[in-house]
Amino acid sequence: MRRATVLFTAIILAIAGIAASPVRHDPVARFSARSVQMTSPTRFNFPGVYISVFQWSTDIDHRTLARTILERGPVAFSHTLAGYPRVGSIATGDQEFMIRYAWQAPDRDGGQRIYLASDEPILLMSREFRKFADPEPLLFVELRINARGEGIGRLSDAVRLSVDESRNVIELRDWDRRPLHLMMVRDELNVDVDD
Repeated sequence: MRRATVLFTAIILAIAGIAASPVRHDPVARFSARSVQMTSPTRFNFPGVYISVFQWSTDIDHRTLARTILERGPVAFSHTLAGYPRVGSIATGDQEFMIRYAWQAPDRDGGQRIYLASDEPILLMSREFRKFADPEPLLFVELRINARGEGIGRLSDAVRLSVDESRNVIELRDWDRRPLHLMMVRDELNVDVDD
């Protein structure tokens, strides 16, 4: 009986150790970019932003989030997203933000669109300039990458999200009216070597 208890305890501890240890993956997508910061009325700073996606969101998670936006609105989207596991990260300086939703869709010009969401506000600027930040919590990132692996990105709060059911995407409404948050975006994994 004692041997069975020791064996059972060892099995439970081994399972708990496996469940608690983080699973390491090579990224399925990696992007570098520059954010724009005004350090004075005449001077700009362009710190690096690094995005790694370790796995794309499942179709079930994507459809659940899309249905949540359509049926219950943006606040419910943020609450639902908070229960999702980490699928990547956005890093700039000494900050790292967890990505809980990552989706990709081909674009008409041979490029791609990347959609990322976090359940915490993504602040791309240094601490001293956060007082000038948007008052809205920027939780969603849309990257538009051309066929050469270069592009731009914009951020949004959940209120400005819409669902395009014909293209099966959750995207920013009024893309062109949003400020440019990320420039010089580069696809680091799928770079065309002929350039």
